[in-house]
Amino acid sequence: MILYAGVMFLLSICLAFQYVTAFMFLMFGRNTPYARFVENFYEPQPKDWYDKFMNFFYIMNYGVAHRGYVKVMEKHGGIKGKLRYAGFVFFVTIILIIIANILTLIEIRLMS
Repeated sequence: MILYAGVMFLLSICLAFQYVTAFMFLMFGRNTPYARFVENFYEPQPKDWYDKFMNFFYIMNYGVAHRGYVKVMEKHGGIKGKLRYAGFVFFVTIILIIIANILTLIEIRLMS
């Protein structure tokens, strides 16, 4: 049970970072110090274990929000891109709420 709680804690922290990144991109765009900081984490050709670890860290904490924003803004741009990205964030939030409710039901059934 402690292992399960630890894994859920780490996943929740990663999701929190994803949401912070998503809303930072939604509010301020890509031309901010935070965006440049996030973009520098990813190494296309990792050389050693540290680069591989940082790529994993990037994907878990920033990658989905960053890549999603870049793709949407390259395809649509402007206010239309921001609205589509906001819809994407809203849709992902609904999916995560459904998954959280299912996990809660499973936990309640296992505990009783």
